[in-house]
Amino acid sequence: MRGTDLMFSYNDYQYRTWEDREEDNCKIFHECYKDGVRIVMPSDFYNHSPYSYMDRAEFARHIQTVEVFVQG
Repeated sequence: MRGTDLMFSYNDYQYRTWEDREEDNCKIFHECYKDGVRIVMPSDFYNHSPYSYMDRAEFARHIQTVEVFVQG
């Protein structure tokens, strides 16, 4: 696992981020992990702005979508 920061968890999924800092800006990369394994998320997850963090409700919506897809 790359050096990521745990922001919060939902249903055993972890919302983790890492920052790419440059002299004039900082981009946030969003990742999802479960049981220590990085989960490949739908493109909507990765399309979140690189200049802000997701809130818990938004992350939960992404996880709910993934869980429906996996069960279906």
